[in-house]
Amino acid sequence: MRMPSVRKFYRWPLVFAAAFLLGVVLYPGCSSNKGGSMTVTVGPANADVIGTDNLAIQKAVDRVTAAGGGRVLVKAGIYTLANSVRLASHVTLRGEGPDKTILKKAAGVQSKLKLDADYGEYKATVEDASGFRPGMGVTVVDKQQRSGWTPSVRTITRIDGDTLYFNNFLQMDYHVALDGEVFNTFPLIAGFEVTAVKVEDLTADGSREGSGILDGCQTGAIYFFHSTHMTVRNAVARNYPGDGISLQFVEYPIVDHCDSYNNSYLGIHLGTGALRGIVEHNQAHENGEDGLYLCWRVQHARYADNRSWNNGRDGISLGHKDSDNLFVNNISTGNGRAGIYFREQSRSNAPDRCTFEHNTIADNGRNGEKPANIHINGMVQNLKFVDNTIGSDDAKSKSPQLVGIYIAPQTDFITLSQNTFTGPFKQNIVNESKGAHNQITVEEARR
Repeated sequence: MRMPSVRKFYRWPLVFAAAFLLGVVLYPGCSSNKGGSMTVTVGPANADVIGTDNLAIQKAVDRVTAAGGGRVLVKAGIYTLANSVRLASHVTLRGEGPDKTILKKAAGVQSKLKLDADYGEYKATVEDASGFRPGMGVTVVDKQQRSGWTPSVRTITRIDGDTLYFNNFLQMDYHVALDGEVFNTFPLIAGFEVTAVKVEDLTADGSREGSGILDGCQTGAIYFFHSTHMTVRNAVARNYPGDGISLQFVEYPIVDHCDSYNNSYLGIHLGTGALRGIVEHNQAHENGEDGLYLCWRVQHARYADNRSWNNGRDGISLGHKDSDNLFVNNISTGNGRAGIYFREQSRSNAPDRCTFEHNTIADNGRNGEKPANIHINGMVQNLKFVDNTIGSDDAKSKSPQLVGIYIAPQTDFITLSQNTFTGPFKQNIVNESKGAHNQITVEEARR
């Protein structure tokens, strides 16, 4: 009989030893891509991790993270999320297409506070805890602490009677007298302090019926905070009780070929010092407020080839220190207050040095106090509008009310060049600016 080869006998111990030295964890049933990155599949069947909830997806994410990075492939199906899928650095979360892989928020659960929930406490006592479960993502608010950074977004760790215990302490005081409450609103997909992360080819559905509404500073259907080099591509964010895609305190974010619609607040929201972002080839429509929203200190970003339409407030909105941004080939139509809106800001906080080229801004502002396609407000300076089309489709109206561009009194250094005005405007340009450095020719105003 032929004796086993010594080389063959020792092959597997050597493989595991090498894997240990390289920091690679080998899991049965998981494939490894070239370069050492792992792929773990999740699905209702025939997958490395079997399941259709956030726990199954999180298990796959954690497995890939332990291996040093790679891809989680979420197979076709509807996945019900009771809490966030929390991503880690160097992880790609990918579906099989937005029409096939759908991550859907669990049904809404709400209860009023029975006792005041105080800053520093790890608990909140509610009137009815029957709908809550350990592991569920929730938010604690009251009438005064309900927006921005004041709500507490937490995870329930255990329940004792009507008292919910959380994974972290409350960051504000929440009062019964101010209608304090707890509800299960949380980011569906979230990344906190991560880098080199991707979310691709899936739908995040907020299922907003019965859910408490919260703005995008701390939540969103897809949400990143204090992170760098994250990409959201070919994803749908819809029906969320807040913002669709919210990226806060981030650098080098990319939002590409996404569709954000029917969210309570904003479609795509970059804010809180978002730097050097690329927002291209997206759709933002039928959202409660704005389609493309730039919050505080969004700077050096490129917005190109996006379409924003039929949002309740503005198609594109800029404000506090949102400076040095470029907008090219965007289409903004049918939005309630304006197609492009510069929010009121002081001179030191104005969104200066932004450029708009080759955009189409049409039929916006019919619900505004001063109906106009483009509102330039506050004390902003150094704006350029070059070769844009500003349109009105009021052909049947005998007394058109829309204005092409409105320029407020305290603005300056506003340049309009080679823009085209189409349709029966009440007035192409209403220039109330008292600035001495604007460049608006008579020909431009008469077009």
